[in-house]
Amino acid sequence: MNAAFPRLSCVLAGTTIAILAACAGSNDSGATDSAAAADQTATAPAADSSMAGMDHSAMSGMNNGPAKDADHEFLRKMSDHHEGLVVMMDAARERASSATAKADARKLHDMQGQERDQMVGMIKSSYNERHMPMLMSSAKAMNDDLQQKSGAAYDRDMYGHVVMHHQEGVKMIDDFLPRMQKAEVKQMAEKMRAVQQREIQEFQRKQRT
Repeated sequence: MNAAFPRLSCVLAGTTIAILAACAGSNDSGATDSAAAADQTATAPAADSSMAGMDHSAMSGMNNGPAKDADHEFLRKMSDHHEGLVVMMDAARERASSATAKADARKLHDMQGQERDQMVGMIKSSYNERHMPMLMSSAKAMNDDLQQKSGAAYDRDMYGHVVMHHQEGVKMIDDFLPRMQKAEVKQMAEKMRAVQQREIQEFQRKQRT
């Protein structure tokens, strides 16, 4: 009977060691899993922040590949540019404080919307591409700034942002005109430039009043 006790003690000791080892392994595994989860949590914002700095306006034609020619590229970029003013004037039609500013916002919204749709149609008919205009980063910044204003300050800044937007448009037209090939695209661009140059002077006067 006494001889059995050493053997029993050894068995119990071995079992205890095995249990402790299993617990230790479980704790190590849990620590490893926790560390991995922490690593994933720490790296996730980094991936998001890399996207935040991107200019998503460039993504509008990304899936369709590079432009076929200067006319194609112009139609893509200018339709995106028009989209920015359409979005800005959509809110201004209601938020502008004066009747004159509201009327100008409606006029700009409708005219730029029609021209945008015309350019999208030209892209489809000439290049068999379905282009979806997207907001450029500069237009988004203007729109976000304008939403912080009200009353007379809203009207004044609305005109100021339209002037800046038109100046961007005129510069884009000037950059592309020498490289344009299609007569209809060139004619449309020249008409846009004339209208926008006239409106720049008009809205600069209204901004000062």
